[in-house]
Amino acid sequence: MISYFFKGMMIRLLYFVIKYFPRTKFINKIQRILYVKQLSRVDGSLADVEIAKDLGVKVGRDCRFYGPDFGFEPFLIEIGDNVIISGRVQFITHDGAVQIFRKEIPNIVNRYGKIKIGNNCFIGFGTIILPNVQLGTNCIVAAGSVVADSFPDDSVIMGNPAKVIFKTSLYKKLSLSSRLTLFDSVCSFPEFNYQPYEFRKKFILDRIGHIPIRKPKKKGGQQGFC
Repeated sequence: MISYFFKGMMIRLLYFVIKYFPRTKFINKIQRILYVKQLSRVDGSLADVEIAKDLGVKVGRDCRFYGPDFGFEPFLIEIGDNVIISGRVQFITHDGAVQIFRKEIPNIVNRYGKIKIGNNCFIGFGTIILPNVQLGTNCIVAAGSVVADSFPDDSVIMGNPAKVIFKTSLYKKLSLSSRLTLFDSVCSFPEFNYQPYEFRKKFILDRIGHIPIRKPKKKGGQQGFC
């Protein structure tokens, strides 16, 4: 704990002192690194957005990233405004499989494709997005999906390969009426994520601890939200 605090003090001190150095490309780069390191100690999701920008990803406003992997061609990726990208999401902008034809076609390089995410989208944990894919505005991608095709606005998609399961408007209606969706006027997202573990544990268990887990769907029945 002491070393963590000391390291933070050193980062802030260096960031302050370096402002008075002559402006050069090297000094600007060091200042940028120190800024991102300092930000990561306050809000890691915002720091990840800045790292993505430094890699060459085109990023809109009010985004939050939780450790996605932008691959080898981040300059082919464009993210809109108000987009949340969960952990272990992979953006794949090339298809190396074409290299199996290299003996037949010796001058082959690779197959590349852009990826574009529209405004106000959510990409779930562990999603894989393949080359030449575009998601429209207000799209939700379920955790673990493999997105191999483009999808229009207001789509909730899921699966491998990902397919539309319903409209975002229906997801909103189901989620907001669910007993598992929690609300708090004082501490909402994203501030809630930075509260102490014990606080979050008590807050969640007090509100959903008594709700039974959803039972398997009966044959021919409809699966809904709690």
